[in-house]
Amino acid sequence: MSAIKWLDEHFEEAILVLLLASISSVMMAQIFARTFFNSMTWPEEFSRYCYIWTVFLSLSYTIKKRNMLKVGIVMDLLPQKVRRTIEILVNVIMLVLFVILFRYAIVYTNKIRVTGQFSPAMNIPMWIMYLSTVIGFGLSSIRMVQEIVNNIRNFNEKVETTLEATLKEAKEEVQATGVELDDRLNLSGGDV
Repeated sequence: MSAIKWLDEHFEEAILVLLLASISSVMMAQIFARTFFNSMTWPEEFSRYCYIWTVFLSLSYTIKKRNMLKVGIVMDLLPQKVRRTIEILVNVIMLVLFVILFRYAIVYTNKIRVTGQFSPAMNIPMWIMYLSTVIGFGLSSIRMVQEIVNNIRNFNEKVETTLEATLKEAKEEVQATGVELDDRLNLSGGDV
């Protein structure tokens, strides 16, 4: 797998996992330190900043995974081509919004960089925190372009309805649970 393909498929996931693992580790260390030693001053700020980064990165991740909040039932009532057309129009509107937010995020982050502000506990430049908006809205714009291209390429293909997607997900969960139950039955000799 090429590096570009890997980045396209896993970039947000990898960073989100790293950030969430960092939050958990640092907060656990803070609990340990507070219990047995002196409390550290920086973990709360570190966790807050990591959480801010996860919020902006998860925006592009939800676009990539097509898990954006939307009203699918109403769209299911429309004919296939009308539905695809509306999806493309909505995606274009969202792309314009993300590009505008991206532009203002750059301007504001640059203003913060020029002022030379630092965080109180960790003493890191505050523009690094505001950079999360630049990267988040930039990645969201890229993912939205990918979504628009995908919708145009697959314009005539049948779209899965909300009900079909829900039933498919439910069947997968039941099958996964069934496998777990079968494994437990085999391990315990039939008694659960």
